[in-house]
Amino acid sequence: MFASVAELAKGLRNAQYVIDPVTIEVVYLAARMRKPLLVEGPPGCGKTELAYAVAAAADTVVERLQCYEGITEEKAIGKFDEALQQLFLETHKEALGQYWDGIRKQLHSLDFFAEGPLLRALRHNSRPCVLLVDELDKVDHAFEALLLEMLSAWQITVPKLGTVKAANIPFVVLSSNEERRLGDPLRRRCLYLRFEYPTVEREIEILTTRSANQEAPLLGQMAGLAQALRGWNMEKPPSIAEMLDLAQALQILGLKEIAPEHRDVLLPLLAKTEGDRGRLLLREGFEGLIVDSKIYREKLGPARIAACAAA
Repeated sequence: MFASVAELAKGLRNAQYVIDPVTIEVVYLAARMRKPLLVEGPPGCGKTELAYAVAAAADTVVERLQCYEGITEEKAIGKFDEALQQLFLETHKEALGQYWDGIRKQLHSLDFFAEGPLLRALRHNSRPCVLLVDELDKVDHAFEALLLEMLSAWQITVPKLGTVKAANIPFVVLSSNEERRLGDPLRRRCLYLRFEYPTVEREIEILTTRSANQEAPLLGQMAGLAQALRGWNMEKPPSIAEMLDLAQALQILGLKEIAPEHRDVLLPLLAKTEGDRGRLLLREGFEGLIVDSKIYREKLGPARIAACAAA
């Protein structure tokens, strides 16, 4: 997918995805070695976005399997379209006796199979796609096990359909929020990355790259506020995407500095549970976070903030 680490790095920059040099090299190795990439970390730290950024860098598409409790094999791989099969039988009923063996074989071909994201990922002909298996920790070990054949041999075996081999091996990203521990057989097949929420410096880089706000003091304060909120034991700490929403809201409102009097208008962007809302409504809660955001900013200093924004 990528001829060099430099090509991948350039593609990710063009996709506005901020990533450290070591992680870029691991992503490059996964692409060259044709190994799945297992990315674990808290919700909202950029795991899912990595798959979309790699797809943008490679000028390809994402096939996404969103995992959830109770997901079935049919949802992931696909199933035969029984209505289409029945319609085919009705339109060819005169030939059933003479050509039944051929008709039965055709009925159990891909012509009558509604493909799920796993099968679609293997059947991309023009170029490899990116397969995102998102929040894999939400499924049980039985569902996890059905991925093993694909991630080892790059093929899927379906009853009656047979074995479908990859036309092009996809770049696979498996994400986990660590609601449960994924099994060792899956881990053995992957390269592993651990994502955390960004540092203040990295968040400034992200905000500079992905938002319209270019005022260095405000960038520093927003990054400091993100750090303060995530260290505040919130029920739902703000994700990177939510901080980008905050940056957009501040730009729309024309604000150059976050102050205590802005609490009520910013509350819907910062608090996503009743418990977090209640804590932020306490006078000392929001005001304390504003003070902390300025402390983080002052620790960096104007020169360092400007350097992070220019990185």
